[in-house]
Amino acid sequence: MRILLADDSAVIRVAVSSLLAREGHEVIVAEDGVEAIQRFYENPPGLVLLDIQMPKVSGYLVCRLIKEDWSVANTPVLMLTARDTAEDRYWADKSGADGYLTKENLGEGLLGAIRSADASRALTALSGHQVAGHSIDQVEVLSRVVTLLDRKLFETTIVNDIVTMTTQPGDVGAAIGEALTILRRFVEYDLAGLVIAADRLLVVRPDRLVGDRALERFKVLTAGQLHLQGATAVATDDLVVQKVETDGARVVEDFETEDWQSYFGLGLRVRGELIGVMALAAARPGAFTPQVARTLRLIENPVATVVYAALHHQKALQEEARMSLTALSEKAN
Repeated sequence: MRILLADDSAVIRVAVSSLLAREGHEVIVAEDGVEAIQRFYENPPGLVLLDIQMPKVSGYLVCRLIKEDWSVANTPVLMLTARDTAEDRYWADKSGADGYLTKENLGEGLLGAIRSADASRALTALSGHQVAGHSIDQVEVLSRVVTLLDRKLFETTIVNDIVTMTTQPGDVGAAIGEALTILRRFVEYDLAGLVIAADRLLVVRPDRLVGDRALERFKVLTAGQLHLQGATAVATDDLVVQKVETDGARVVEDFETEDWQSYFGLGLRVRGELIGVMALAAARPGAFTPQVARTLRLIENPVATVVYAALHHQKALQEEARMSLTALSEKAN
């Protein structure tokens, strides 16, 4: 197997290269983070070993750049470092690393981790594709770094907008409507909805005038998605639809269809419990790209938390109203 080894220590590069060569691996070396990215794309390896602290670009950032590129994201990345703090391990995990090894494990520990990572890679290789090597210069590497940082800022802003909603408790329908409205800022859809598993409530937000047949088809797809995610089978007629007002939305024309060309469903869970499904539909094919899907999965937990908080707030208000009525009834008697 071809392995990329990136480390600024010449001693480590020689020691690890010798160990891997004896096992029959082809080793490509890099001395800093920028060179690691260049070597990676010039001659795509089957596995990457990264030091954390490297000149120019850190191992964390190299790992993120690899894992953010869907065409090569299945390539296993192992962090090989002298650092072994909880913070280091946390950031390695958040960077998408497939493993974390200290340099004390340069013997069988490293070889065992490589075998394990290679076995996992083999399982995903059948659904992947070969990436042709190509050269990139330092300017392009730094451009990719800037693009990645811009995207992370964008994602953080989205999550912050949604999480802020938890500080403004309201009824469930209003909370869902607000979430779907925020969603429309960065994802184009013709119709979006969120169904609550327990209440069979489907809150929908159309971005164009959607006809009855199109809405009915959306209900069928979303009920099926709810069942697919693990909920008890739901009859389409059992779903209660609540529409969100879309003042100022880009309503372009009345739309009818027997089948949506693009549909995406995402299960919402809190502590492992399915509370509902968020779904999006579009008339055009290919509307929800892998990048859109990745962004939607990023907001899965924040949206689930918002809906969960709204459900409990609503139940608390209902319980308070029930107790007040009970108290008034007892006083009257």
